[in-house]
Amino acid sequence: MIIADGRAITQKVLSRIKTDLDGRSISIAAIWVGENLAIGRFVEMKKKYAESVGIKISIFNFSTNDPEEKVINKIKELSRDKEINGIIVELPLPDKFDRDKILNSVPEEKDIDVLSASAQKNFYDNRSELLPPSVGALELLFREYEIDPKGKVAAVFGQSILIGKPISYWLESLGAKVLRIDENTENTKELCLRADIVVSGVGKPNLISGNMVKNGAIVVDFGFEKLGDKIAGDVDFDSVAPKTYLITPVPGGMGPIVIAAFLKNTVYVTQNSLPKL
Repeated sequence: MIIADGRAITQKVLSRIKTDLDGRSISIAAIWVGENLAIGRFVEMKKKYAESVGIKISIFNFSTNDPEEKVINKIKELSRDKEINGIIVELPLPDKFDRDKILNSVPEEKDIDVLSASAQKNFYDNRSELLPPSVGALELLFREYEIDPKGKVAAVFGQSILIGKPISYWLESLGAKVLRIDENTENTKELCLRADIVVSGVGKPNLISGNMVKNGAIVVDFGFEKLGDKIAGDVDFDSVAPKTYLITPVPGGMGPIVIAAFLKNTVYVTQNSLPKL
């Protein structure tokens, strides 16, 4: 069993990014609506890693009581600011906000999360140099541990625009057979037991237990939710880990690698080339 070291992978990427930037200044703006503690912790992680390589992140935190237009107007203001190289909108947004309207107010040239409609279209049409950060993170993980998804069965839990949907598409493009699993899927356990690769990004602690995973599976956990005083993933690590070939822990697994992937995208939008890793 391999417990993937997300922090070590991230440090490799950050080192390469720092070399590529060679002292040049880059600034990112992060839009965060509400007080979700898991999001807040993730934003602080982004800030820490970004600043370690010389990338500045300015965080704009809005109240759930703020009108939607106030958020959009701030994004438009940042879009016009030549000192801001990239803009990210932290998801999920509170229910009262129109997610797509807000995401689409980010211009594609500053959309380092690949979440606006135009950026998404380019990704799904295979016309984008940028990968959504979740996909970029999975690519980094697979490269580190020499995992080839071609010919494998992959069960992907959740079909959100952040994780499940783009990862399902990317795995299929590499030749994997993808089983898409959401809240309406029946026989979830049986489907998961067929999978050589299990990926989850639902945000539901202990969604996947040991009796759902076959021996030798690769289990990738993007879940990141507060459970009591701790941060938990979607996978019940203690029961699943002994059965796996490789598993990503929470924390210290995919979270840091996702940040590394989005910082790679930030470098791209400033110099039209991705760091050579």
